[in-house]
Amino acid sequence: MLAGGYATRLRPLTITKPKPLLPVLGKPLISWIINNLVKNNVKEIIMALYHMADKIIEFLRNNYIIQFPIRYIIENRPLGDAGAIKYVSHVVDLKNPFIVVYGDVFSNVNLDDVIKFHLSHGNIATMVLTKVSDASRFGLVELKNDLVTKIIEKPSKRISGLVNAGIYVFEPEVLKLIPEGRSKLSIHVLPKLIEMKQLAGYIHKGLWSDIEELQDYFRINIELLRKVCKDTCIESNVDIGESVELIPPIYIGSSTALGSNTVIGPNVIIGSNTKLGRGVRIQNSILMNGVSIGDYSYISKSILSNNCYIGKWVRIDDWVIVGDGVTIHDEAYIAPHTAILPFKEISISIRREGEVIL
Repeated sequence: MLAGGYATRLRPLTITKPKPLLPVLGKPLISWIINNLVKNNVKEIIMALYHMADKIIEFLRNNYIIQFPIRYIIENRPLGDAGAIKYVSHVVDLKNPFIVVYGDVFSNVNLDDVIKFHLSHGNIATMVLTKVSDASRFGLVELKNDLVTKIIEKPSKRISGLVNAGIYVFEPEVLKLIPEGRSKLSIHVLPKLIEMKQLAGYIHKGLWSDIEELQDYFRINIELLRKVCKDTCIESNVDIGESVELIPPIYIGSSTALGSNTVIGPNVIIGSNTKLGRGVRIQNSILMNGVSIGDYSYISKSILSNNCYIGKWVRIDDWVIVGDGVTIHDEAYIAPHTAILPFKEISISIRREGEVIL
């Protein structure tokens, strides 16, 4: 698993936590990925880490128990995705076929089927593909008779089609194609495999999201919410006050309290240990763990990270992203598309759209 990136496009959320630890429907993204690996009979996990490696290791050691150990290999400098695989190969003897997944890709791909597909086709590499409505962000993949014949990097216009889903099965021979040092699969390896006619393409038709930007993160949370919690998912020890209205779909984490006359939903995810005051209105939003919202505050289509304190009568409008530990005082208005970096204290309204509070 490649999980060493900086995730700059997800700031301010990733200033204080690595992308694999961002919660998706109440649990870290990396948990969803590992659960899918275990479900598909993977017997060994090797993690290539760099940025905030200590936080990922600490989380997995303290919170994740599986039937086999996870090995952690920390890069001494950023090496790119291909470079990280090469670096791992110097530490671990990759003498059998191996799966490569990214720590920022959410999917429910059936890896057993992918491996069977790979073995039956006899190529040295298989790339999982998925169809998207806009391939301009990813690169359009052309496929013929299950072989990848061309990758058009980021087409200039919006076009639907197959894209690289960020999951591979490689034979050990692929390692010979990766140069030493910093290198990328898309530049240094995949073109060689296409030229050799050795890159097969498996089409995945289920859930998938490459979490590169804040909109991606928001979208996969809400998409999964609608799929898993078609009505309302409420964890243990949740205290719901009088005359609370819940408009599904909604997810509410454990040990959370909702004050009287609050209206929540639709499309709301609330983390654990969160407290909402009286008359709070939240819609189309994600609240992480330990958030406190004062009486009669309003939040729409925004993301609040861990341990934020929002005062009374606060209004937070669309696409406001709030980092860890932020305090917003009573009666403040936060204009759309505002980003507030962690541990800031906001005592006055922010009325101009698109502000970044450093």
